[in-house]
Amino acid sequence: MKIYPVIHYLNRDLALQQVDLARICGADGVFVISHHGNDDELVQVAAVAKGLYPDFKIGINLLSEGALTACKKAADAKLDMVWADDMGVDSTGGNTMADSLSRFAREFPAIQLFASVAFKYRPHEPNPSLAAKNAQQLGFVPTTSGSATGSAPEVQKIVDMHLATDGQLAIASGMSPENVSDFAPYLSHILVATGVGLDEHRIDPQKLNQLIVNSKAAPTHEEHPR
Repeated sequence: MKIYPVIHYLNRDLALQQVDLARICGADGVFVISHHGNDDELVQVAAVAKGLYPDFKIGINLLSEGALTACKKAADAKLDMVWADDMGVDSTGGNTMADSLSRFAREFPAIQLFASVAFKYRPHEPNPSLAAKNAQQLGFVPTTSGSATGSAPEVQKIVDMHLATDGQLAIASGMSPENVSDFAPYLSHILVATGVGLDEHRIDPQKLNQLIVNSKAAPTHEEHPR
C-alpha cells in the first residue's frame, strides 16, 4: 500500500519544504492541491519538486481545471499522478470525458489517474462498488472518501469496493494514525491531509510517521476478514 500526503499549496518554498518532509518521513509520494486558484503556479512547483526528487512520486489535483487539462499539464511537467474529483465515471459507466481520460491513461501508462467515485460533495452514488469497478476498467485508480473532509467512510463500504476491484482502491479522507489499521487491509493507496496535518498547509511529522508505521503493521485482508 502506498501513502501519499496531500499538500495544500500556499507558496513555493513551503510546498517544497513539505514535499521533502513527506519524503524523509517515508511516504511514497505526495499530491499537491490548491484551494486558491493558482493551479499554474502549483504545476510549476510540482515540476520543480520532481526535478529535485526524481524517485519520489509527485501528483496534482487542479481544482480550477478539467481533468483532461490537468493530465496534459502533468505529462508536460513529467509528473507521476493526477487525481480529480470528476473523471466522468460512476456506477452508470463512463461519459465522453472518461473515454478521453482512458485513452490518455493508455498513451501515458507511467501517469496514474486517480478517479473519485462515491466521493464527498459529489452527487449521491447508489452503487459505490460498481462505480469503483467501472473506474478500474477504464484504467483509473478508484478513489473514494467519507461524507466530508476529514471524515472516514464506513469500513463495510471500503470492504465492498475492495472486493469489486480486487484490492485496487484509494481513500482520500478520514485516515489517521488511530484508524488506519481498520482500513489498510482493503486499500492500495491512502491520500491523507487532515489526519497528518499540523495545520492546513503543514505536515505533522510525528503523525505521518505513526500513520505509516500503523499501516504497515495492519493485518492483510485475509487476516482481517469482515
